[in-house]
Amino acid sequence: MALPLPAFVAKRRPDWDALQALLGRQKAGALKLEELRTLDSLYRRAASDLAHTQTFYPGTDAHRFLNQLCGQAYAAIYQPPRERWPAVRDFFRKDFPVTLRRELRFVGASAALFCLGLLLGALVVLWEPRGAELLVPPGMRQYVAQGRMWTDDILSVAPPNSVASGIATNNLTVTIVTFALGMLGGLGTIYMLVNNGVHIGAISALCIREGMTRGFLDFIAAHGPVELSIIVIAGGAGLMVGQALIDPGELPRGQALSLRGREAVKLVLGCAPFLALIGVVEGYVSPGSLFPTWVKAGLGLSLGVLFWGYLLRAGSSEAVRTGAPADSAS
Repeated sequence: MALPLPAFVAKRRPDWDALQALLGRQKAGALKLEELRTLDSLYRRAASDLAHTQTFYPGTDAHRFLNQLCGQAYAAIYQPPRERWPAVRDFFRKDFPVTLRRELRFVGASAALFCLGLLLGALVVLWEPRGAELLVPPGMRQYVAQGRMWTDDILSVAPPNSVASGIATNNLTVTIVTFALGMLGGLGTIYMLVNNGVHIGAISALCIREGMTRGFLDFIAAHGPVELSIIVIAGGAGLMVGQALIDPGELPRGQALSLRGREAVKLVLGCAPFLALIGVVEGYVSPGSLFPTWVKAGLGLSLGVLFWGYLLRAGSSEAVRTGAPADSAS
């Protein structure tokens, strides 16, 4: 008969801590030759504990912790040191999309909060004429009152490369802040998601109310699907951090935060190159009339499908083929 989970954790915890310490020394290059045998022995015991938790305590924090610990030990013992670019390639080929799929419930919660903000912002503006005065910046309202999009003059003020650079920087700032505010128990991330949703919902509703639906869609169609997806993913990462602070489970709060924080950071880092790409689209394609609306819509839809197709499928066949411990919880 299996021990109660707290008793099992208390009994096996010294070996797990010893394995973590040796892995830290190995990563720092301070591991002695005689410690390698101990590292291998502790890894095998942890692997046995992982199998035990998979059978008797599936889905618990102890199960997730051991899954992560065994994955790190497996990589340290059995895989040769990797060069930088192969490591980056492997991160985007497997680690990033697999992590996102494993944490999809947090990304889904983030999407729900963002959509709630969209709905609230749109309803306020559509039901209350003065709502736009509260939620839409004055500069945008002036353009809409003239029947023009505030983006019409962007390329006449600055060249596309400057616009793209500024947009990418702003998007990266929003992404990092949305994630980092998860340290406030998730409340900061919730505020950012709802607030951004309210802002975008209010602007879109104002354009619809003033007969500028096509102009708004013409601007947002090319970059919107991927850009909004990245904000939602960053929000999911922030919620992961908040959940670790509020409910660390059987682990100490600091250890739970470290464990979940590493997984959350993977999501934010994985989004970085896509932010740069979508900044180029938003700077060169979205503003102005150089590209017709149908081209922008087709590009935006294609990029969105490719982005989510990559996230939902990349690394899955390799995970099944290798059977690496790091994927066993998914």
